[in-house]
Amino acid sequence: MSARKRSALWNHFETEGSDSKKAKCSYCAQVLALPNGNVGNLGRHMKSKHPTIPLVPERQALPPSSSATSPPNTTPSVPALEQINLEPLRPRYNNPQPTIRDFAIKPLPPRRAEKIDNQLMMMIAKEFHPLRLVEEEEFAKFVALLNPSYSLPTRKTISESILPKQYEKLLQVTKNKLATDSAAVCLSTDGWTSINNESFVAVTAHYISHDAAEIKLETVLLGCIKYTERHTAENICELLKTFMNDWQIKNKVTAISSDNAANMIAAVRAGNWRHIACLAHSINRAVQTSLGHISSTHVKVKQVVEYFKRSSHAQTKLKEIQKQLNVPDLKLKQDVATRWNSTYDMLTRIVAIKDAVIATLALLRNDLSLSTDDWQIIEQAIPILKIFNDVTTEISAEKNVTLSKVSPLYKIMSNFVKGLLRSAPNTPRMPQIQSLLTTLDQQLDRRFAHLESNDMYAEATILDPRFKRRGFKHDRNYETALNVLKQRVGRISQDPETIPRSTTSQSQAEAPVHPAGNPSIWEEFDREVAGLRPENSIAAGIVEVDRYIQEPMLSRQGNPLTWWHQRKEVYPHLFRYMLKRLHLTATSVPCERIFSKAGYTLSERRSRLASKKLEQLLFIGANAHLLKCEK
Repeated sequence: MSARKRSALWNHFETEGSDSKKAKCSYCAQVLALPNGNVGNLGRHMKSKHPTIPLVPERQALPPSSSATSPPNTTPSVPALEQINLEPLRPRYNNPQPTIRDFAIKPLPPRRAEKIDNQLMMMIAKEFHPLRLVEEEEFAKFVALLNPSYSLPTRKTISESILPKQYEKLLQVTKNKLATDSAAVCLSTDGWTSINNESFVAVTAHYISHDAAEIKLETVLLGCIKYTERHTAENICELLKTFMNDWQIKNKVTAISSDNAANMIAAVRAGNWRHIACLAHSINRAVQTSLGHISSTHVKVKQVVEYFKRSSHAQTKLKEIQKQLNVPDLKLKQDVATRWNSTYDMLTRIVAIKDAVIATLALLRNDLSLSTDDWQIIEQAIPILKIFNDVTTEISAEKNVTLSKVSPLYKIMSNFVKGLLRSAPNTPRMPQIQSLLTTLDQQLDRRFAHLESNDMYAEATILDPRFKRRGFKHDRNYETALNVLKQRVGRISQDPETIPRSTTSQSQAEAPVHPAGNPSIWEEFDREVAGLRPENSIAAGIVEVDRYIQEPMLSRQGNPLTWWHQRKEVYPHLFRYMLKRLHLTATSVPCERIFSKAGYTLSERRSRLASKKLEQLLFIGANAHLLKCEK
């Protein structure tokens, strides 16, 4: 070690550069020169910039000199040998033992502290913690145990510095990724009212990103903003245009998914965009309408559940009887008016503990007991409603291709309901359940039958190697969609950008070259062939579609995007068109999830959080996966 490296000042500096002629402060990152290797600059810097930091760790103070303060030695003399043996036990004041203060941990370098600050911000945003978490005493103790050198930022520092910086950084990353990785973008949008009675609108973007290594469906939040304007079609249309312009995706948007609210549909049409009605919302409307036939039983079940929710005595008694009957210790579930599948959950749960509920009500509230007919209606309704619950769960997956599933799922639901209706003469069934089935059948046909003839749905189904023709209920809709697809892919095949380099080079190499002034006998023939090339390009696209259709179908559990990624060189034109279809989302559920997160973030204990801060927290929480983990 060099002489200057032995200086205590090097506890506070790091060598900068390969020639070791500069040093960087571990606290403020300022770089200082070392003229002739002299560390004087370092000492002056510490005194002027960091006067509160001790340069040398304090050591145990030396005891007073024995000659000056020791009382006269009155003990008897001891043999010299004993004095020698005891010598090692005496303190060596000329080389004192280090104390715990000697090993005090240095403050963290600024760069390391910044990384921890950013990770703290991520935790707050993604796990819905309040900003005042950093002011909670036990959390501060926990952090101090993990790393005593780290100083927690204040709530004000997080709110006014760390949060805005992290938001701006992630905003730029998200914009760059969307601009460079997306060939086509589908938007989904929805509205929400907070606990403070403030209105918010969220917009998410869905696209397929791919490179040489992988392909995947991406979902990013463009924004969840406070919206003070009236929710008219014109205002919503202008808001969507603003999002598209800010994110520079106006020419990439292929469709917009939303619920079936009239103002949303009108807003999409006003912007001349394609609209995708949220499948989950459509199923919700269809089932809610059909549940009207069992409304009497539904109301009775709600009253039973509400009674147990309100009475702790009833809950305790129910639990005791469940234990006596050796049935699962389950609690009743309450439904939510806007979500039909919560009704399904409520009915399923009460049947699961039917005997315990009957016994408890007989003891405590016999007037609330359900009749035999009520129990039959519930038990017959559950298997019917289950398929719609399963479809809603299936279609709400955010990371999976969804639009291509709509036609196959409609086919499954329709065949299921029609099959039950056909079996009516041979199946004992309550009249209310028969009416429920009839209405479900009508609702399904009214809301979904036409989607097979919609080119977006039809082409997405054909281009999903799991479905193709098998995804259609009617063959004529498949044949029509396939012919349109061939024409569109044929037109794409004329675009030079989609032709592989080897093909383009080969075409150029085969182009006839005639010496000047020496026309070839083939000149006229070559002109005719050149005129046929565009048609041949169209034919090449059509051939691609035909070859794709003849490929074996992919397993239903397979990943259609991976399948296409492995064959993008085999079907270059079809691959390009696939990017504009399989990214389309069948639901606006991603936006609804944003609002669920907003509800967590803006709970009663954080209801005073400013709307701008809420927008930034939600953006970070939704898009944090785009940032590479900092080591």
